[in-house]
Amino acid sequence: MRRTRSTAALVAAAVVAGGLALASPAYADPTPAGTFRQLVGVGSDTTQDVLNALAGDTVAGKSYAATAVKSASGAGIASYDAIEPGTGSTTSNITTRSGGPSFLRPNGSGKGRLALSESLTGDKFPDSSGVAIKGQVDFARSSSGPSASGTALTYIPMARDAIGVAVRGSGLDTLTLAQLHDIYVGTLTTVNGQTVHPKIPQSGSGTRKFFLSILGLQDADLAPSVQAVQENQGNSALTEAGALVPFSVGSWIAQNNGVAPDYTTTSVSNGGHLAAIQLPGDTGATSPVTTVNGKLAPVQPYYENSTFGRDVFNVVPTRAIDPTSIFFDKDLYDVFVTSGSHTAALASDDAEKVIASFGFVNESYNGSVNLTRHAKQGGLEESGISTAVPAAPALKATPGDASLKLSWTAPAATAFPLTDYRVTLTDAGGAVVAVKDLPATTTSYSVTGLAVGTYTATVTGNNINGTGAASTWTGPVKYKSATTAAVAATPYGKAPKVAVTVTGSHGVTPTGKVTVKEGATVLGSGTLNASGKVTVALSNHLKVATHSLTVSYGGAAKLNASSATATLKVTKATASLASTAPATISHTARAKVTVKVTATGTTPTGTVKIYEGSRLLGTGTLSGGKVTITLPKLARGKHSLHATYSGSATVNAKTGPVFTIKST
Repeated sequence: MRRTRSTAALVAAAVVAGGLALASPAYADPTPAGTFRQLVGVGSDTTQDVLNALAGDTVAGKSYAATAVKSASGAGIASYDAIEPGTGSTTSNITTRSGGPSFLRPNGSGKGRLALSESLTGDKFPDSSGVAIKGQVDFARSSSGPSASGTALTYIPMARDAIGVAVRGSGLDTLTLAQLHDIYVGTLTTVNGQTVHPKIPQSGSGTRKFFLSILGLQDADLAPSVQAVQENQGNSALTEAGALVPFSVGSWIAQNNGVAPDYTTTSVSNGGHLAAIQLPGDTGATSPVTTVNGKLAPVQPYYENSTFGRDVFNVVPTRAIDPTSIFFDKDLYDVFVTSGSHTAALASDDAEKVIASFGFVNESYNGSVNLTRHAKQGGLEESGISTAVPAAPALKATPGDASLKLSWTAPAATAFPLTDYRVTLTDAGGAVVAVKDLPATTTSYSVTGLAVGTYTATVTGNNINGTGAASTWTGPVKYKSATTAAVAATPYGKAPKVAVTVTGSHGVTPTGKVTVKEGATVLGSGTLNASGKVTVALSNHLKVATHSLTVSYGGAAKLNASSATATLKVTKATASLASTAPATISHTARAKVTVKVTATGTTPTGTVKIYEGSRLLGTGTLSGGKVTITLPKLARGKHSLHATYSGSATVNAKTGPVFTIKST
């Protein structure tokens, strides 16, 4: 073991072996005592000894300091046993961080995964009567796969193990799957004349879970006579003839070869051994182990068998090994993950030599996070907690100049708070262009320097349960265009002309159409010339007023749409006034004066008045721009008269030149 215990501790171990577990003080498992390392692991009995060795500690009297596995920055592993080293206590506490809380030692794969889950949630371990352990565990050793669905945890395969059946008594030398099933449900109590005494590892054991899955059983299916024992401890399990218990073959090899602490060789001296198993589809039985140069060694076909062979895992938070996540832990990634050209420290040649020495079979997928290459994903393993992930955020996309701005509003709250957003941008071919993880307080992100094309943006809100529902946008990204427009004040009756110029970035000359609107009303349109210009003539009968125009360019294959505003002031037209009257008239007659009012582009309407000085002589209403007004009788003499047009809504008022009538 990695620590030497006192005489009192050895006495306590003896009591535990007798069935009474004593509480003991908290011990730091990494040697020397009081050592704290960055990457804390707990859980499985099956892989605890090999992880202890890979951590560089002393295992079964051998120091592995020279081959300690570390990250590129030098972060090491702190692996805490499933039961207390030296005492065998299952009720002792551990402290994994300097100044951190003391909490119950996680015993087995299930408890290790629970501790990792509650290290993420901040809940109490192992239940509400325990202590909060947020941030106290970085990975869990596990000899079985997930028990909860989800994506919060990634199960990274380290090596290949197998489940064997440790037995005592020659009558159990060879067993079949059917016999094992019937023994554990209690319908088969004698094999080859030998009364059987089935044992099973403690609750939460990965070996227990895997073995029951082999038999197609649940805990509730076990016969009442099946006794629970500490996992991978032959001495306490094989106590009588006919005893049998599922056992990690790797652990059996390591213990019997003297590589791991001895919990089994005493039972071996009393006749304990691994039974040969008739594998599904075989006609004969296969032993899990063979002897090479006096040492036990794995039987490869048994390990590779899909029923009894199994991967052993190191379980880590999924987001902690995602290089694009704000929660990325480079040290954890360096030690456990093999991806592309990056090789896990646990997959180095030296590490795999250590792994093999502990009875496991090295595989090419050591460190794989690929779900098609033995990696698995699962949810947080804590009963009664919400498994909800966030709903899709409300997404808005604004294309820019070879760029895209994404903004969103937060989804509704879930039991676990939002931790981050993930933005993914893919091109038309599905290739990932950009991936960005953002804090939960950030609600926008821009991607620049994009090529012209169609893109799909996806935004998810995430919490510790995993990735939430996705909100997506698909559309074109183009270069920027800029539209300018100019228009001069124009009198009513003349067609206003809007001079439009559109320019494109990245040297692209705009083509296409521009449209001039007032509000929702289209006033005119035109097609750009080779220089990106066009003059749009509007109606010559726009209302006399100040008009707010919107000039819009619809875009082109490589250019975004753009628009500009312009203010058009339409003024009243200028009138011209001409009067026709007789030069002389009898004082007994009434003269008739014809007045014609003209204006460019329109026919004036309204009232015309004839004055002599300031005296009004007559009034008439224009019709077709003309009116004839009959004057009253004029006294003998010369009269100087003028006509005045009063104006209209579209034409300015006008006073005509003076004309003379002589009355005789």
